Formats: sequence, C-alpha cells, structure tokens
Amino acid sequence: SGLKPHESEDAMLFHPVEFYQHLLASAPLPTKALTQGLIWGAGDLAAQSREGSGEAPALRRTASFFATGVGSGALWTTYYDAADALVSPLPGGALEHTAVSLALEQAVWCPIVFALYQIPASVLTNGGAPADVPAAVRRQLVPMLGANLRIWTPANVVIYNVPLQWRVLASNCVDLVWGYVCASFAADACEPGDEECIVDAADALA
Repeated sequence: SGLKPHESEDAMLFHPVEFYQHLLASAPLPTKALTQGLIWGAGDLAAQSREGSGEAPALRRTASFFATGVGSGALWTTYYDAADALVSPLPGGALEHTAVSLALEQAVWCPIVFALYQIPASVLTNGGAPADVPAAVRRQLVPMLGANLRIWTPANVVIYNVPLQWRVLASNCVDLVWGYVCASFAADACEPGDEECIVDAADALA
C-alpha cells in the first residue's frame, strides 16, 4: 500500500533533495528567494570568519545581506520565469535560445536590476540617503556591467540549460564569487570624500 500523506511528508524530510523539490513545486517564489537569502547570509558569515578579527560575527551585517539576497532572489526568479516564457517559443534550438537569453539578460535586465535595486540597496544599507543613489548609479553601473559580463557569461551558458526551477539555485553557486566582486564596488556607493561612509561600506561588504 502507498504511504499516507503524513508519512510521505516525514519521508521527504529524510531526503533533502526530494524535500527541496517539493518546496520548489508548492511554493517556488519564496523557496528560491529564501534560498538566495540564506546563501548570501552564509557567504557573509564565511567572509567575516576569513577576516580573522577574532570578534563575534556582526549579525546585523549578515541580516542585511540576507534581506538583500531575498529581494534579489525574488527578482531573479521572476525574471527567469518571464525570460523563459519569452525565449522558449522562439525558433531554433538550445544554442540559439541560450544566445538570446544571454543577450536579453546583459543588455536589458542587468542594467535595470543593477540601477534600480542592487546599487541603491548598497547605498542605503551602508547608511546613505536616497539622494545619494543617482550619483552611485552613475559611478558604478558601467563597471558593474563589465564585471558581470566577464563572470556571468560563461556561467550562464550552463545556467540557461538547467531546468527552470533550478536556475536560481544554480546561479547562487556563482553568487558566492559575484559577491566578492561586488565588494570592490562598496566604496563607490559613497559620495567622494565621505570617509565614514567609505569605511562602513568596506566593512560591510569586505
């Protein structure tokens, strides 16, 4: 006889991959968003440990990374779903669809998400004011797009060929590297000469 519903749920708890697949099917958006938040938070804890200050982890900083990661995960989940719906009906095979997906992400989506979310989030979580955001976008957008092109283009060749429900998780693996690259932009989130902000930004994203 088959497993009863509660027995099936208990069995999944002992099989993390099956349990995660169940969450992806039943609640895809929150599952993917929280996954990215947890990975970003864990990455921040690892970075703090690597800094070797000997002090207790700065949990407020980790919480900020977690919250930013949740928002980023929600945005990228929505984007991947929309891009797949747009690209899948186009003529051609996997190679052509991957090329279109890469072009769409780099030329359209990344400028939008960097300018309207990632850079403003960096400014605001480092103690900046909304009025500081436009200048930070002007300073950071082009360099971030260049770094994104170099790191994410080869990774996306793989990401756009994995099943749709796993794409955010696959991108999280590269996010660990991307997070370190973004650290180099931390000081530029501050106004030139604002030494306090620059120090805080470097501490927050090191």
